[in-house]
Amino acid sequence: MDREVDISTFLSERCRFYQFKRGFRFGTDTFLLTDFVRVKGKEKLIDLGTGCGVIPILLLLKYPELRAVGIDILSENVQLALKNAEINGVSDRFSALTLNVKDVKKHFKPSDFDVVVSNPPFIETERGSIAENPLRAYARQELCANLEDFIEAARYLLKNRGRFYLLLPVQRFVDAIFLLRKKDLEPKRLRFIYPCPGRSANLFLLEAIKGGGKGIIVEPPLTVYRDCFSRVYTDEVDEKYRTFLP
Repeated sequence: MDREVDISTFLSERCRFYQFKRGFRFGTDTFLLTDFVRVKGKEKLIDLGTGCGVIPILLLLKYPELRAVGIDILSENVQLALKNAEINGVSDRFSALTLNVKDVKKHFKPSDFDVVVSNPPFIETERGSIAENPLRAYARQELCANLEDFIEAARYLLKNRGRFYLLLPVQRFVDAIFLLRKKDLEPKRLRFIYPCPGRSANLFLLEAIKGGGKGIIVEPPLTVYRDCFSRVYTDEVDEKYRTFLP
């Protein structure tokens, strides 16, 4: 496996992240999920499939009272996440471990977290060939755990009324709604992401509450680029990048 890494600056050089040069690399989608998360004071958060730790580390930088855990099935990712927490000055509030989401009951107490976040693998194993690069394959394809496993892990880990934040392609929308309801995680807040004007939505952001009552807010569409050619961010996305960190 190619484990060569490089370092990327982010949010006007206010933070830095080591990533593998080949494999899954975080981008706008990861940031938009992070921005969608709501944190309330001294809460405890866990990121399922944390990769190099971008989501919890950004949230730790934004919320100084938050504590966070990241789990990932690849030990290489966990080591990068710990390194990234250190270089961004949040290692005292962050921990990470190598763990399959199907095994969270072996390592965590039930109802131990206020917030669960995940940008899980989304390609079902029977659909398409497996990516040649293992780092990319584990990030995108359900090789070791499927969507229901991630949602079951969130149900187990969350306190009653705890919040689960999820990013997925729209092709998995019906699956997600069905499985969340099945696991007593009620969808409460939804936003579809459009790559540019005139295109169909390709992703969605969803907040679900454990034990929540029925009723959902569908937020206005979020369009990422002003047009499909120049790749210039819309004013809304540009503002999110500029104002995310205090």
